[in-house]
Amino acid sequence: MKVLILHFRSAPNHDSQELRHRRRASEVDSAGTDGVSLEMMKRRTLLEAMGHEVSICSAYDWADFPVPALEFDSEEVMQMMQNLFGPGVVDSASEAELKRAFHIAFLELKQELGRVITDSAPGILFVHNILSLPVHPVATVALANLLRETGLPCAAIHHDVLSEGAYKFTPTCDFAKSILKKYFPPTMPNLGHWTINSRNQRSLKKKGIQANLIHDTMDFDQTLDVAEQTRIRAALRGKYSIKPNDIVLFVGSRIVPNKQIELAGHLAAMLQSLRQEIVGRKLYHGGVFREESRLVLVLAGRPERAFGDYRERLFELFDALGIAWMYVGNEVRPIRWEDEGFYALYPDMYAMADFVLYPTGWEGFGNQLLEAFAAGLPVAVFEYPVFKEDIAPKGVRVVSLGDTILEKRDLADFAELPAEVISRAAHEMIAIMTTPESYQSITAHNIMMGRRYFGFDVLRTHLREAINGADSCGD
Repeated sequence: MKVLILHFRSAPNHDSQELRHRRRASEVDSAGTDGVSLEMMKRRTLLEAMGHEVSICSAYDWADFPVPALEFDSEEVMQMMQNLFGPGVVDSASEAELKRAFHIAFLELKQELGRVITDSAPGILFVHNILSLPVHPVATVALANLLRETGLPCAAIHHDVLSEGAYKFTPTCDFAKSILKKYFPPTMPNLGHWTINSRNQRSLKKKGIQANLIHDTMDFDQTLDVAEQTRIRAALRGKYSIKPNDIVLFVGSRIVPNKQIELAGHLAAMLQSLRQEIVGRKLYHGGVFREESRLVLVLAGRPERAFGDYRERLFELFDALGIAWMYVGNEVRPIRWEDEGFYALYPDMYAMADFVLYPTGWEGFGNQLLEAFAAGLPVAVFEYPVFKEDIAPKGVRVVSLGDTILEKRDLADFAELPAEVISRAAHEMIAIMTTPESYQSITAHNIMMGRRYFGFDVLRTHLREAINGADSCGD
């Protein structure tokens, strides 16, 4: 069957697209390394292995069907969003004028997407987030109208929904209200709904929408072999002047406020204050942490244009804390181009890490958490709601950063944890890193749990059900 996967963004797939990707990759967007794009590529890999012919449509020029107008981080879309969900209708003389501007953009994008559907001739369409998250309402309305007109079977995967998480949208007028009510998500006989966590599933049910559940997944059997892992670890540590017996605390999350990366800085500072408890002790890999050894916080997640101020304030905080830290996200790409100095986030960048920090306050699921498990690394986790409900009950073993942020924010509006929580977590991390049996037991256990509950066998079952369900939903 021909399958078309559609999202605002995507990751490159073929080596022949590398040059275009290098030109398009930006310092101020996630450049195909965001969780949704990565989940799409996992689906593509499995669908092709199952014998389907798969194409991808996104804003990026490396997609099989590029539609630049799908990019939500553009001046045009940001202006529309400002008028629909900002302080008010500021760029139009009236609500009626706003509706006319919306309709013009809608017709143009609907025509472009219609050409993609005609040219790709899919038997089924997989849509990621466009029908659930109002970051580009013109695209949502255009696609929903095409689905309704064509009757094309569609499986919509809702990674984020309107009533949950870090996304809040306050309509400026009745027109904006009507869009939110009718299209997020839309309902029609040919549209099947899936979501990635139980909270979203309950939220959709309140709207009368029965959504199936599919968590994020990882291929736990596709990892670097020992020799390659050792080579990449040495290459990256050499590149960034990190010594073999330095301890790397690794953050792979995008640099946006809901990730609460400031907590990683405070945890690194606490570990730094306890470094004499580590000096002279043998680490899990057999090396010794010496007087000259360092604890280094490495940030490999890419930023987003809209949160540049958060990034600047975050880096200022790290300097003020006096910790050793570095940002390497500018050299992260969806796939490795080692001859150009670019590496994949997973599994490459994880290869230089000793411990992963995951202090996020909100996630639709937790792609980088699964990556850490698959990379064989222990993780310190702030127990965000979806972790507590959908991941922790599976029996994974992590260092907990609790689930409570201090009510009073600091002057930079950063999140803070109680000092006793940070101290306990730091001591627990030291015990794990200096006890090989504990380190190996934790990481092996999490790989086993990850493979069982979040592995590709789970995704393969979902894809079969989604194709069968979407193919019959119009009957």
